Order: sequence, then structure tokens, then C-alpha cells
Amino acid sequence: MIPEITQKNVHLFIPFKVSKISVQIAKNENLPIAKAVAKFYRSNTAKLLEDESTKLWHDGWVGIYDLYKIENEKEEKQNDR
Repeated sequence: MIPEITQKNVHLFIPFKVSKISVQIAKNENLPIAKAVAKFYRSNTAKLLEDESTKLWHDGWVGIYDLYKIENEKEEKQNDR
């Protein structure tokens, strides 16, 4: 049986998802993997992922990456103004 997921143990689900998302960021944004990891962890999406109450940890990495892309596109548009 899987234990209850709480704020204390949600971190167990994060590394696999972040690694997959970071590879995609590195590929799509032509960044070294270390910079892609850092960029993701600075995002609001990463903050939401780390917050158990959002249940974002339950989503697949592709869905989380899509959320990151939306956030990143909004930031780029704001920076262009």
C-alpha cells in the first residue's frame, strides 16, 4: 500500500519529474542541462510542484512541462513590453 502523500514526503516524487522536464527544457531552449534544471527550479511551476496541496505532483511530467511552457511564454511576453 502506498503511504499517504504529505508535504513531508512529496519531495520523493519530484526528482524524476524535474529530470524529465529539465531534459525537455534543455532540448527546446538549447541550454546545458544544469542551466535547464536551475531555470525550472526558479519557476512558479516548480514552486507549485513542491506544494503538496496543489496535487501537481500527481500529474505526469509532460503536463507539468506544458504548465511551465505557458508560464515561460507569459514571462517572455511581459519582458518584451
